[in-house]
Amino acid sequence: DYKVHRDEIHSKLVQIMRERLLANLRKLPQIVETWNNPEDNEPQPSQFARSVTKEVSYLHRILSQILLETDVKIIFRLHRDVQHILGCIRKLPSDDSDGAQLSNQGLLDEFLTSFF
Repeated sequence: DYKVHRDEIHSKLVQIMRERLLANLRKLPQIVETWNNPEDNEPQPSQFARSVTKEVSYLHRILSQILLETDVKIIFRLHRDVQHILGCIRKLPSDDSDGAQLSNQGLLDEFLTSFF
């Protein structure tokens, strides 16, 4: 009974995460239209990125308060995905708007180390 109940809880969490992602994805086409806008001087990430990360952080914070750490780690098993995404980002040219020729690594590697 415990295993069945735990599996139902995990399924519900996946459903919640899927619904929130889909809600944010519906907003993405509007955001994409502004990406190449010449007067876009906004230094902040897109609303899509901010919303998704805010919701994932909120979910992580809530689950960390009510579940065992091992269960939270199972739910947020992101290490391989983060490594893959960061590997791709490292290969991209960096924004050289300030002339500093910043690497795409530094802070990303710190992020990976601090969370995993």
